[in-house]
Parts: sequence; C-alpha cells; structure tokens
Amino acid sequence: MQPREGCFDDLIETFERLEVPQRALQQQGCLSVELQVRPDAAAPVLVTALWANREAYDGWLRNPWRADANDEITALLVEQPEGVVYDIRLAAGNPLP
Repeated sequence: MQPREGCFDDLIETFERLEVPQRALQQQGCLSVELQVRPDAAAPVLVTALWANREAYDGWLRNPWRADANDEITALLVEQPEGVVYDIRLAAGNPLP
C-alpha cells in the first residue's frame, strides 16, 4: 500500500485504531497478520497474513467489516492496493518456546 504524501503515520494509526490484525485473527482460519514498514516513510507498507486455506482467506475478503474499514484505509493511499495471493508449497520453522 502506498500512503499518500504525509499519510504514513495516519495509515499506521488507522490500522491500530481499527484493530485490523486483531479483527482478521477473529476470522476462522486466520493464523497470523503482520503490518510491515520500511524505515523510509515514503515507502510502501506491506500487510501479510497467513491463512489455513484459500477458503478461509476468501471468507475474509467477503467479511462486511473489512469492506467498511477498507474505505477508511483506502482514503489514505495513493491508489487501491493490489492483493496478491500465494499458496505455500514448502515451509520450515522453529517451534515456539
């Protein structure tokens, strides 16, 4: 997501105020959500989420709350963000302590 000039902090604050990651985690099948930023406030902001399966993510896309929140977020962006979906084919990780 590319914030409009001067809207970087507003975008982050809006995600926090709307509790977007927390709301996504309430959606069945959502395993994790991250809002990733680079040190350069003019750089795009990246949101990644891990879903149990494609159907769970499709449920999030149809969630009415998401549609309402999206209007407020999109107002802070240069253009409508492009969603990209990847299927995990191989993964490795350490167990949580």
